[in-house]
Amino acid sequence: MFDTTKMGISAVALCAALAGAAFAEGDAIKIGYVTGLSGACSSLSEDGLNGSKLAVDELNAKGGILGREIELIVRDSQTKPDEGGKQARELVASEDVDVLTGVCSSAVLLAVQAVAAEANVPHYAVIGSTQKANVEAFRPNFWQIQANATMEAYAAAEFVAKNADWKRIQPMGYDYEWGHTSVESFAERLKELRPDIEISNPIFIKLGDNNMGPYVAPALSTKPDAIYAAIFGGGLVNLIKQGQGFGLFQRSNLVTLLTVDALQSMGDAMPKERLFGIARAPFFALEKDAAFESFIDSYRTAYDEYPTDWAINGYDGMMIYAAAVEAAGSTETDALMPEVYGGTFDGLRGKGLTVRAFDGQMDAPAYVGAINFDPAFPFPTMKDVEVFAGGPLMWSEEKIQTLRDAAR
Repeated sequence: MFDTTKMGISAVALCAALAGAAFAEGDAIKIGYVTGLSGACSSLSEDGLNGSKLAVDELNAKGGILGREIELIVRDSQTKPDEGGKQARELVASEDVDVLTGVCSSAVLLAVQAVAAEANVPHYAVIGSTQKANVEAFRPNFWQIQANATMEAYAAAEFVAKNADWKRIQPMGYDYEWGHTSVESFAERLKELRPDIEISNPIFIKLGDNNMGPYVAPALSTKPDAIYAAIFGGGLVNLIKQGQGFGLFQRSNLVTLLTVDALQSMGDAMPKERLFGIARAPFFALEKDAAFESFIDSYRTAYDEYPTDWAINGYDGMMIYAAAVEAAGSTETDALMPEVYGGTFDGLRGKGLTVRAFDGQMDAPAYVGAINFDPAFPFPTMKDVEVFAGGPLMWSEEKIQTLRDAAR
């Protein structure tokens, strides 16, 4: 399923050839998995970890990577940057991990990135998506396997701009790195696409605040045709549920990060219309080839549920790492990174995905669709899903260099 054109052989095929090989004791490839199992990121992190575990189990069943067993060492960042950095340092110093991954919060991602850069340990992102890790904080040991915050915000702006009757937009976002970046990028791209649209001053939501009334009421007071909300998890569920009490979906449209976990959480309480979602890897909108169907079956058998976007990215990320290590013949950073940046990878989200060496960003797609109730699934999904290719959403190298120079 995963392939690098520079290899000439897929990682899965090579693993299959090694199936049944005995693992050398003490020679495991150690994956340092720092993620927010508690705090605001808990639900997302658990799903991402489940997808990563499934990938590790499959790889180990086929002989591991380079004939070495994969050991997943998990630490809870508590969704706190200081704690995430501490756990990453301990994994590097005490466990001698070969790679770091798993981070949810963008703020924690930057803390772990600093540790990984100092130790020259490979580091890849599967949930946390701040573009700062690709721009100002970028080091050539890092890559990001999903669309970053600016790419998703640009996709949202592209979608909003196509709705000609939407003239006034109210942005909202969580009051931390990812929320601010998403709102700013969304407004920037929307102004370019539709100079006629009025964009109100953004409203920022305290991370962890469960009461959405103080945010919904002022948002609706601007009489927007649509609200763009850069929030996720429990906060998003609260926004949708409490927003209905304010008549949000009678008075406006909502465009937000509508990943599978949010769809599952809301169930029948989800509004039937005027709700549009941005997603990273919605299983119901991905290409349904044999490898995909096998993954769905395996995931549902293991966890008795459909995979969320976070689970799919956790799985894809692990398989991409495995393919790059097989190509390099080594886990060492200097040998590995040319294969990460030079390889072409096939995964659950598409074929021929690449990672740009200049910023470590994969040209991963973003997905936007309308709320839908398909009787084939026990929870809402999305319809008319538009796939936005990652390449056109990525900042140019010239812009990134300008931002890097300004940050020095």
